[in-house]
Amino acid sequence: MIQQEAFQEYLQKIFYSFLGQSIWGLVLALVLWYFYSLYKKKHLKLWALSWLAFSLYLLLARGTFYFTDYPPYSNIWQSLFTFSFMIAGLAHVFWLLYGTYHLIERKIFTAKKEYLFYLAIIVISLLTALLFLIEVEGAITYTIMLPFGIKSLIVGLAFTFAGVVTMRMGSRSSAVGKNLLWISFILYGFQNLHYSLACFRMMADPQSVLNVDYTFGVIDFLLLSLIGIGMVIWLLEDERATLEKTNRELDSFLYSTSHDLRAPVASLLGLINIAKHDVKEESGRNYIQMMEDRVKKLDNIFSDILNYSRNIKTEINPTVFRLGQIIDDVIADVKFNQGADSIRLDYDEEITHILRTDYYQLKVVLANLVSNAVKYHDSEKPDQYIAIRFEKIDRNIQISVKDNGKGIARESQRKVFDMFYRATSEADGSGLGLFIVKQALAKINADILLKSEPGIGSTFKVILIGAAVRVD
Repeated sequence: MIQQEAFQEYLQKIFYSFLGQSIWGLVLALVLWYFYSLYKKKHLKLWALSWLAFSLYLLLARGTFYFTDYPPYSNIWQSLFTFSFMIAGLAHVFWLLYGTYHLIERKIFTAKKEYLFYLAIIVISLLTALLFLIEVEGAITYTIMLPFGIKSLIVGLAFTFAGVVTMRMGSRSSAVGKNLLWISFILYGFQNLHYSLACFRMMADPQSVLNVDYTFGVIDFLLLSLIGIGMVIWLLEDERATLEKTNRELDSFLYSTSHDLRAPVASLLGLINIAKHDVKEESGRNYIQMMEDRVKKLDNIFSDILNYSRNIKTEINPTVFRLGQIIDDVIADVKFNQGADSIRLDYDEEITHILRTDYYQLKVVLANLVSNAVKYHDSEKPDQYIAIRFEKIDRNIQISVKDNGKGIARESQRKVFDMFYRATSEADGSGLGLFIVKQALAKINADILLKSEPGIGSTFKVILIGAAVRVD
């Protein structure tokens, strides 16, 4: 029979390990409960409860041995603590595996099946706690060793099985969190199987000595840390995948809707154009003109949404080209805009104005900047201009677009790049132009600076990182 003195040194060696693991379990429980409060997903709640039960298990397991030194009621106290720590330990396993099952299969147990699991946990814990009745005084076989061995055996088999299932379910995925979780599951399962075999060996052979040092506690803590980290990483990766899917669906919806709505809008513009020739009364012409203006504004909004959706889906393809080439394309697109014929373009192309970046994305940027400069020009100024400058700074390229238009109020300058923001109620744009500019620049590793004074004009500086090309 195993004596308490033979086990005393073992428990003293793992005391600090138990304490550290219980604190780590509480930290994981709080972190996962916080995520549960944000996302309201059942597996997060189950995982949080699991780690809370794990901390209670370690504390109660220590109390089981503590009360062996307080006769004549030591057996009663031991049985109560054994019953408690077995419930906590088995609940830890059940909630952890149930949460993993819910995350993988997206399914939950029926209330009847869940209650059956809880009943099984209680029955196993009760039978284990009653073993003190056949315990020999001064021994710990049935009060500590056998419960610990049974619990370690259940944990070892359950975690090994969960690791294999998680590995197979995640074989098609390269997600770091999922791979880290199944590896740590299997390793932790093997570690607990090792503990259970050691316990049963000591029970079968009274001469057997359990050689334990701090390494076992460190390994346990490391594996539990990996399990916790794997859970958090898997959660974040799962949320990222869900968010990316939602964004793709939203982009597709915006593109399809805007594309389908432009057809009837184009038809309306055609009918309005016909009506302009048929209606002779001045009041009727005014109404038709108002209708045309509003339908064109709606068409511009749909056009901006389409450009945004198209820009999101476009792959980056860096090429080397002249800045003058892209400016020619931009001017060809905006030269028929209202007021464009009264604005002077100030740009002198040089042979050194060469850069390497994505042509389409930069065209989107410059087209929006030049189009805005035309749209918000100041018709009262005699010399209206748009000045474009090219500057090479080390390995970077800076392209500035300056105008002497109406300018932007200081309080609006930090918001103009936000989606659907318009600086004034008189602005007839959709509020997407500069937002598209910001998105396009992010895709080509570039940034933009704004300097503007109301009544004087605005200057946008586009900084393209690493876009400089050596010119011989």
